[in-house]
Amino acid sequence: MATESPAFQLGLNHPWVTCGHDFGPRPPAWSGARGTDWGEVERQLAEARAAGVRVSRWWVLAGGVNYPAGAHPDEAFAFDGQRFHRRLALPSLPDAFLADFDALLRACANAGVRLVPSLLSFEAFFPAERQGPRVHSGGRAPVILGDARGHGVDAFLDAVLAPLLEVSRGRAATLEAWEPINEPDWVVRGGPLHLRVRAGRLHRMPKTVAPEAMARFLDRALDRILDAGFRATIGFKQADPRWLPAPLRARLQRLGRASRYVHQLHYYPSLHEPTPLPAHDTLPIRPCVVGEMPTARGRWLDPFFMRWLDGGPARWRREADPDAYLRQRLELVDRLRGYPGAWLWSARGEDGASRWGPAQRAQVRAHLDARR
Repeated sequence: MATESPAFQLGLNHPWVTCGHDFGPRPPAWSGARGTDWGEVERQLAEARAAGVRVSRWWVLAGGVNYPAGAHPDEAFAFDGQRFHRRLALPSLPDAFLADFDALLRACANAGVRLVPSLLSFEAFFPAERQGPRVHSGGRAPVILGDARGHGVDAFLDAVLAPLLEVSRGRAATLEAWEPINEPDWVVRGGPLHLRVRAGRLHRMPKTVAPEAMARFLDRALDRILDAGFRATIGFKQADPRWLPAPLRARLQRLGRASRYVHQLHYYPSLHEPTPLPAHDTLPIRPCVVGEMPTARGRWLDPFFMRWLDGGPARWRREADPDAYLRQRLELVDRLRGYPGAWLWSARGEDGASRWGPAQRAQVRAHLDARR
């Protein structure tokens, strides 16, 4: 029998204006790039709020392309062709970076939405990928994780997370939760299969981080977030990652029961991952929101973003309807599976899973109006 959640929080991933360098000085090779227009960001957030969006999830360092901020990486780190390595002290975030982060908080406050900043994304741990002269995304695992014993994790968190948390304290009412990393599953050994198309060819992406190393980073980051008085969240791809060490899993369960942690499941049905969305009350770590779900319709048996197959032929027909599919998905997540929230992907993404315009806003509004 269908049950309705007592409350349902609609969020939107509005993860970047220009991925990886929305804050502070741009990489020197891109020093002429325009700064982020936070007034325009506020306008877009207010438009989303009018449709019922209450949470905005945003990338801060993403794949690390702008760390160190405003400097060439080879001025701060040694580079072996695939990864950056520490030399001496890690560079802190400059004042201009922190001012831009505060501008994002101010834009969220003015628009009436609460922010979920995500410090890093999994791409930071992939081998370095050149994006321009002396500009590389990824390759930063040794910088972030320190050595094999974890010596150095705190130095990274001191240089990067600590000052961001201090800025956040000034606008604590605007923070929904702080997130250390988006989708760590993709780079951890034992994590799910990760396929990408590059230059027309299908590639299996590498697993570069030991589970113990990622768990250590998450534990230390959670300590900082919780000690600063904020709720924490982690954007897992899977609801119950098999690689997650038992002590960290137990900690997340305890924090969830104490309302200090919100778990995330990122749900993208595909040909190689067609698992139906599990019911919320069956999950081992709760509360859990669907932290990402596609706003585009998808196609039948698509290798990456196919249509949702839950519910049989009647629901499949609605899944094909451009004016009903997103509302149907929200009904499934909310009423039929009992999740307390869904954060849509995405406002600005150019991937096949993203579409955010008047039709999608109307369906979101219709779902929220119908459940009152």
